[in-house]
Amino acid sequence: MQKILSFIFTFIVALSFAQLTANDVKFFVGTGSQTAYFVADFKDGTDDRSYVWGVKFNPGQNITGPQMMQMIKNAEPAFDYILTFNNGFLDKVSFNDHVAQSVPDYWSLWGGSDTNNWSMGGWMNSGTILNGEWYGASYGFSNPTAEAPATPIPAYSSLWYNSSQITNWIGTGSNKSLVVIDFGTDNSNGNANSFVFGIQYNGTITAEQALQLIDAQSSTFNYTSVANQVSTLSLNSLSGTANGTNTWKLYKGTNLSNWKTNANLSTITLTNNDWFGLSFGTRRPFTPTEANVNLSVSDAVKQSFKIYPNPASDFIIIETKDEINTINIYSISGQKVLNTQSKKINIQSLKSGVYLVEIKTNQSTTTHKIIKK
Repeated sequence: MQKILSFIFTFIVALSFAQLTANDVKFFVGTGSQTAYFVADFKDGTDDRSYVWGVKFNPGQNITGPQMMQMIKNAEPAFDYILTFNNGFLDKVSFNDHVAQSVPDYWSLWGGSDTNNWSMGGWMNSGTILNGEWYGASYGFSNPTAEAPATPIPAYSSLWYNSSQITNWIGTGSNKSLVVIDFGTDNSNGNANSFVFGIQYNGTITAEQALQLIDAQSSTFNYTSVANQVSTLSLNSLSGTANGTNTWKLYKGTNLSNWKTNANLSTITLTNNDWFGLSFGTRRPFTPTEANVNLSVSDAVKQSFKIYPNPASDFIIIETKDEINTINIYSISGQKVLNTQSKKINIQSLKSGVYLVEIKTNQSTTTHKIIKK
């Protein structure tokens, strides 16, 4: 019975990953009216062991297997390979932290019409690549036998986005990280509904603290978490609520090309230049656009609030004519330390330092800095 259940589970998993087609490929190199595809399966026991790239060319261009590999290497600094024996033997392939070389095993070569119809063949030095054909390299020629490449993940480029493109940073500190939020849908222009926030902090910050820091500063961003999982998240008019198989997946990386899946918010700690990703759906967080962040409000709105004393050691008092819905106090690293609706707030339990006071009313959301002595 256990074997039957295991077989059924394997079949379901295989079926769920068997839907990748040419339309799912994201990273193309070259130009032209014809396309071939290269898959590298490192078989290293990870859940991202296999990747695919697309190669474009024109009829009569006569692209060979080694030239296809070189085109990918020229476009992606995180990709490399080594050929030996007059370019007919694939000795090594690497992509980010995935690497496999012909010790202790070997790469086997495969070709097919799609990812479900592989046949073993030595295409590396035997003619030119063909339009619509898939070319695969799978590590493990004799351990215990050669296996066709697993259904791949569409490769992303490490060069598609970087922190220098951020114009507004949230928080303060010497360390910087990016938070990419992908709703798993595309807008009317065909671009991904994927957005990025830049955050600054000192030391380290958890994924939960990163979201809290954004939540404290951006009035268009809201989220909730339960049991270290994001349950709801909204940004502007977009939203995603976890329900059944529709959940927020968590990722960590240093660029778009090397996302690694993570189990829950408590296992993700960010240091300088780390990225945190959230994706609602099957694709990994895709090329983002910078999210609109209102880091400040008009002077007129801010002047309608008065917080005193500041600095304070025991209590702070908030004066406003507006009806307060909720008040959140965050540490400078983004951790929520207090929630209340009272205009007189006891802060005796807080450690000395700088805190952000977020005041939400029916009219506005404002954030103010206070100093606890």
